[in-house]
Amino acid sequence: MTSDFEPPTAPEGTPSVPAAPGSSWGFGSPTGMVALGGLVLVGTYLVFGLILNDYWVGGITVLLAISAVLLLRVDRTFIEKLAPVPVLAKIVGYLLAILGLLALIEDLRFADGTLNEFPDVIGALAAYAGYVIAFLGARSIKT
Repeated sequence: MTSDFEPPTAPEGTPSVPAAPGSSWGFGSPTGMVALGGLVLVGTYLVFGLILNDYWVGGITVLLAISAVLLLRVDRTFIEKLAPVPVLAKIVGYLLAILGLLALIEDLRFADGTLNEFPDVIGALAAYAGYVIAFLGARSIKT
């Protein structure tokens, strides 16, 4: 059974309207992936650390994760005085990856003491996902 319905299209001379700058978070870009990894880590800290009191993400990791999110949203002219935003995002992403590797090693060494309940395991997996997303975003940044 076929349908004769076709969705309406814009008239031929109608210009397309681009999205307003800053209206999207832009998680599709490599810098946005670092920010997305940071957002996952902040969410893991809030849900599994503060609310459930099960799996804790370190304080330095949370600060770097917040800075990764703020790099995406802050005024570029202010940040560009320090260094280009892609370079800063790459540094933050690689630092998060290093901290993630250290967290994985620590969790494996003390697995029977830290990952002994289901929420601990889910929190650890969410944190590892944030670390990996930040690493893949930092690796994709061309500087």
